[in-house]
Order: sequence, then structure tokens, then C-alpha cells
Amino acid sequence: MIESYLIDKMFNNAPFLDEMATDQGKIQPHWERVAKYYEQIGSERMRQFHEEVGRQLRENGVTYNVYGDPNGMNRPWILDPVPMIFSSEEWEGIEQGLVQRTELLNLVLKDLYGDQTLIKEGHIPFELIYNHGGFLRQAHHVKLDGDQQLIQYSADLARGPNGRMWVLHDRTDAPSGSGYTFENRAAMTRVFPELIRENHARKITSYYQTFKNTLSNLTINNKENPRVVLLSPGPTNETFFEHAYISSFMGFTLAFGEDLTVSDGYVWLKTIKGLEKVDVIIRRVDDVFCDPLEFKNDSHLGVVGLMEAVRQRKVLVINPLGCRVLENPGLMAFLPKISKHLLGEELKLPSVATWWCGQPSELKYVFEHMETLVIRNIYRGNQKKSVFGGNLSKTELEELKRVIRRNPFMYVGQEMVDFSTTPAWINNKLEARNAVVRTYVVADSENKCYKVMPGGMSRSSPDKGAFLISNQTGGISKDTWVLGKSKEVAASVVKAVKTQPLVRNVLPSRAGERLFWLGRYLERAAYSVRLMRMTLLSYNESDEDIHIHENPVLSTLLQTLTVMTGTLPGFSEKKNLKNPEKELLILVHDVKKVGSLAHCIQSFLTNAYAVRDRLSLDTWRILDSISEELTRMQKSDSTLMQAYQSLDNMVIKLMAFYGLNIDNMTRESTWHLLNIGRFIESAANNCLILKGMLSKSYDSESNKELMEDTLRCNESLVTYRYRYRSNLEMHGVLSLLILHEDNPRSVIFQLTEIDNHLKTLPNQNEKELFSPDRKKLLEAITKIRLCDIDAVSTPSELTQEYEELRALLDQIIGLLHETSDAIYEKYFSHTDSRYSMIQSSVIPEI
Repeated sequence: MIESYLIDKMFNNAPFLDEMATDQGKIQPHWERVAKYYEQIGSERMRQFHEEVGRQLRENGVTYNVYGDPNGMNRPWILDPVPMIFSSEEWEGIEQGLVQRTELLNLVLKDLYGDQTLIKEGHIPFELIYNHGGFLRQAHHVKLDGDQQLIQYSADLARGPNGRMWVLHDRTDAPSGSGYTFENRAAMTRVFPELIRENHARKITSYYQTFKNTLSNLTINNKENPRVVLLSPGPTNETFFEHAYISSFMGFTLAFGEDLTVSDGYVWLKTIKGLEKVDVIIRRVDDVFCDPLEFKNDSHLGVVGLMEAVRQRKVLVINPLGCRVLENPGLMAFLPKISKHLLGEELKLPSVATWWCGQPSELKYVFEHMETLVIRNIYRGNQKKSVFGGNLSKTELEELKRVIRRNPFMYVGQEMVDFSTTPAWINNKLEARNAVVRTYVVADSENKCYKVMPGGMSRSSPDKGAFLISNQTGGISKDTWVLGKSKEVAASVVKAVKTQPLVRNVLPSRAGERLFWLGRYLERAAYSVRLMRMTLLSYNESDEDIHIHENPVLSTLLQTLTVMTGTLPGFSEKKNLKNPEKELLILVHDVKKVGSLAHCIQSFLTNAYAVRDRLSLDTWRILDSISEELTRMQKSDSTLMQAYQSLDNMVIKLMAFYGLNIDNMTRESTWHLLNIGRFIESAANNCLILKGMLSKSYDSESNKELMEDTLRCNESLVTYRYRYRSNLEMHGVLSLLILHEDNPRSVIFQLTEIDNHLKTLPNQNEKELFSPDRKKLLEAITKIRLCDIDAVSTPSELTQEYEELRALLDQIIGLLHETSDAIYEKYFSHTDSRYSMIQSSVIPEI
């Protein structure tokens, strides 16, 4: 395996340096142990390890979203089992270069939002800064305490043809990838524990602890017990998994823009208890989207008034708003001189050669050499992609020149770097692929310095000779190892860990609402599956010679299915009732049909994904299996028999999720809200099924079948037979499913469970014995307890319909809807009256 790689490298990849192999076909010293290990295990064992790495990541729910790809949501994260490796000697130089560059950019940031002497003295062109979308004038003279303004920094590095590491990109706005880096290392440690141990790959955990310590030291208010939130754009963001992972791993509250509000200069987190003051915001939202009042007014990702709260020093935002200006690639052309001016040093890590088109001589050079350059806009955006001049026709080159001439200061030309290759596991063998290394630097406010993560996240291309490497373009991630023991003493870190305050996390209202609907969709899906299974079974067993409208059992099942799923007209139309197969298949697998099982499962998964930081690893494994089953179920060419098998598989997996919910979740607001949603949906569906199946009397045999199906749909058939040991009777069935408080499938049991869970949630008005939501429940419970079961279970002599049963169930369903609305108003919607109540507790009386 190694020998074939070396041969291939010598004869087919000669233009590029290689991380593992020398030009003479020898193994680099720091790669020798790894290469020997791969040679020993062979290709087949390596293939198995690759599959195991993928399985570990899938089971941990590690995903990545690809914009513009219909299949890109929650795409499994891909990790190459072959790491990127650096020797301790080489890494020491890289580390020094990264620290120097971070310190330099920190000084540039302080100056640009301070006295701007670099612009005044001509070290940086005025047009380069003021035309960049990341330079926020609103942040002028707004700074953090201390000298360190740049808290987190990332750099993309690649080895150039001269053997040195070059900086390709600076990432300062909201650097991503550190969470994926930790997951990569965790997966590699589980699959290759001996290899990591024998090579003394340095641990990366110190980076995260240093970051947490720095946040605690920088906090402006409430230093002893700061409230830290991680501001995320939401579940559709490409790296949402990382946001949820880091917030859970580091004990921060995951928040979206809608979870935060600003008043009296402070930022508040909307929680089910009320409003909680926020001290620190770690943002993963681009700066211009953070405040629609002062920046992009069409942004729905930020918080209105956030910039003013930062100005008043009421909240700390990391990285500070305005840091994106440092990502301006045009700055790379001026950094060497700025380094000499500010630090008195040469840059230890050179940038890729850059020509800013805002200067006449540089513009001329770019135009003359455009075919060999990469043309970039100085402001990185979704619509501003890099252009490879060599890929353009003469007509396209002339058009590009005309565009640049209109605004030359908005463009740079950069050298196309032939960066090095590294071994990658492609098509079950080792192949050389170009690779980029993303490194991470964090401020250590206690020691007044910057610390570099001893490792990082590398990315390689799946295709040969590809230089544009990113996760959005299909790049494959690689764990990055720095070999050799660290020279630093960990005593300071240990000491810092002991002094960290214990902060109890809170539940944002948005997360609470998602959990509530997660529970509702869980029960809705379970009831839909059970009713669909019985309907399909009845349809398969029906007599073909008898029309369905003449079959009271099957027609009742079909019409009840339409009512419960809310898919009218459905089987209320004669044409669908006459030929039900098409409509049945749509109800099973059409995810675009609102009310279908597929749509219900997809909504269930969407809500679960939005609160993934609140769910356990085992829960995510079950959710992953449900997602896979949904994919199989959506096949449009499926038959009724295949649909029935899918329903069987789905109900088992839904019950597995239910079981984990019962056994593993702590009895906090998270658990209570999920179960409130569950029991509200269960009670409502129970009532709908009773109303649809048993509100009319037919012949005795049909009545018996409908009662049996109703019990089976509520998982109560065995209970009935065990309890009554008699033939099915309406009185007994209704008693069991409505009145028996010891039957977990009865309406009364579900209503009392809702009330029990509501009692545990924070009550906004302590003077009120019963809140509006509990009053509605009490009314529903009382109506059931006072109902005359004999009258309810007796049909009208004229119509042969159970009119009193229908009236009772309609009342209960209405009260359940009112209860749900009251819960929403109380816990998920922060109205003015609720806000004024929390405000009165923080504003002193005059």
C-alpha cells in the first residue's frame, strides 16, 4: 500500500511536494510510524477502519449542510482515516508564525477602530478599508477591556513549492471548524487509539479550556456567574452541528436571534421562566447580520439594538463586531511592511502573493498576468466567488477586466499556489491529494498572550489537482496531528478549571417550543402509523366484490384517517373512497403533503434537529435510524405491501425514541415540555379516533370490529380483554379509553399527566392558584369525571349515532386546543405584559 503510493507519487505527482514522501521516494521521518502501521494492516483492514470512522461520526450525529443542494441538509460529515501530520520541530515554527500574525492583526484591528494611524501614515490605503463591507463605522472606538481585541483567529495554511507554509486565508469574523476538529479527534481516537498513543499526538483540549477561561476573565458584568450564549443563524446554517456541539460541550446556551431581545441597554434571553440577562455572546452570525437596526435591515438572524448594547458596555460580543475587515485579502499585500512597522519583525508565515488592484502598477500587473492568477473580491460573500483566470476564455477575460476597471479597489489578484499533497484514502487505496490546514488561535487573557491549538482541521480534495478546497465544494476533512509532547506546563489550566463557576443552563423559549412540538409530532406520527396499519390490513382483507362504501368498517377507517391527518377532502370524496390505493400511498410517503406520515416524521426530525444540543447521543442514533427509514419510505414506486412493512419498522423506532425519553432525560423543563406536547397530542388524537370510529352504530359484527380496531389503535386491546374477560361492549370500551385513570391510554390519564407536568414549570403569577392553561385542563378533567357513561355509550334511537359521545369529545378537543394556545402564550410568546413583569424586578423603585 505504501510502496504503490510512493511509486505513484514519483511518476504521477512530480510537480507537487508531498507531506509524507520525499522527492527521492523516501518516507519523511515523522511519518515513518504511521506508514509502517498502514503497511502492516493492509488495504482490507484500512477499508474497515474507514467504515468504522464513518459509522462513529454518523452515530454521533455529525453533519454538515451544503447550500443550494436539495440533498445537502444534514449531510454526514466525511473524515479521512489518514491524518495530516506535523513534526514538533516544524510545528514550533508554525506556532510562532501564527502567534505573530494574530498579534499583528490584533494591532491592526485596534488601530482601524481607534486612531487609524496606519491609514493616516499611508501604511494601509484608505480605499482598501472603507470600501470593504466588513469595516463597520458603527463600531468605531468600541473596544474590549485590555489589549486583546481579537479573541479567536483561524488561518488556512498550505505548503508552497518552496517547502514553507503559506497563509491562504485569514478568518476573524466568526471562525468555524473547532467543533468538527474535536469530533474528528474523538472519532480517530476511538478507531486508532494505539496509533495516536504511539505517535504521541498532542491533545487539543487545552484550546477549549483557554477559550472558556478568557470569556470568564473578559466579562464586563456578573464576572462570578456570567450568562454565556452562542448565537447561531439556525438549523439551516452549514455548520449548525458545530454550534450545537460546542454549546453543549462547553456548557453555553444555544440561542438564535429570535431568542434574544434588547431593552434598557441590556441583552435578554427569552426563557420559559421569563427574561434572563445575557453577559457574553459568542457569535456564529456574520457581523453585518447581527443587528438589523444598524447593519443589514433585512436580516432575521440578529438582535435589534445589539450594537447599542455593545456601545454601552452592557454585553460582550466575541469576536467583536467589525472583525471581518481583517479577512480583506487586500491586506495581505501590506502586512509585511505593517509587520516591520508595528512589530519590527519580518512575517514568519508569508501570505500568498497578492496584488491589490486599487494601485495602478498592481492593476497593470494583474491585467498582464490574469491567466495565471486567482481574482477575488476583497469582500467575501455568497455571490462573490473566486475566479481562476486560466479557466476563462479571451472574451470572459476581457469582460472581467471591464468589471474590475469600474471598481478596481474592490479586487485583488493572487498567485495560484501549487500547494503540497498528502496521503488520502480514496477508492480503497492511498492517493495523493492537495490539502489545506485550518489552524486555530485563541486569546489567553490571564497570561496576556495567544495560544495555538496543537493541531487543527485539514481538508483535502476528492479530485486530483484541485486547489479550491472547502466543505461546500466536497472537501474531505482530516484530523491534524502534532507529534511529540508539549513543552508547556498544564498547571495554570488545572488551576483555572478549579475556579470556573458552576452556571446552571436555562431553556430558551424557542427551544421549549421546539421540544413541545417534538412531543406532539412524536405522538401524531405514532397514532398515524397505528391507524394506517389497521387501515391497510383491513383493505387487504376486504372482499373485492363489495364496494368500499358498503363496507362500514373499512370506510370508517379511511374517513377517520382523513380526519385525524387533516388531509381533507381525502376519503370523504367518493372517488378516493372507491379507489383508495393512490391516496393511501400519498398519506404514507409524500413528504410534501401536509398531514401525511412522511410530512409528520419530517417535522418531527426538524424539531429534533433544532434542539440537538438538548438530546443525548443515543437519542441521535435513533433519530438517524428514523431518518433512514423515512428515506426508504419516501420511494414513490413503493407498493401497499412495502408501505405496510415501512409502517412496522417506523413504529418500532418511534417507540425506541419514546423509551429513551422516559428513561434517560433528566426531569427538567426539557423533559416536561416534551411530554406536555406528547400528552396533548395523544389526548386529542384519542378523542378524534373515538369520535371517528365509534360515533355511529352499525350491525353487531361491524361494531365489534370497529371497537377492536379502536382499542388496538390505542394499544389497549390486551388490557380490555384482561380486565373484562367478556365480549366487546361499548360501555366497557369507552370506560377504558375515557374514564379509567389507571390506563395510560385513556383521555383522563393523559389530561392529568399534562396537569402534572405543567405544575413543574415556572408559574409567572404566584398569586394565581390555577393558571389559564391549568384552568382549561381542570374544566376538561371535570367534564369527563362528571359524564354519564351510560348515556354516552347509548346511541340515539332515531339516528343510531352516539350524539352525547360526540358532544363530549368535541368539548374535550376544544379545551385541549385552548390549553395548547394558553401554554404557547405563557411560555413561548413574550408579550408586553410578561416583559413588564420581569422588568419590574430589575428596575429599582423611585
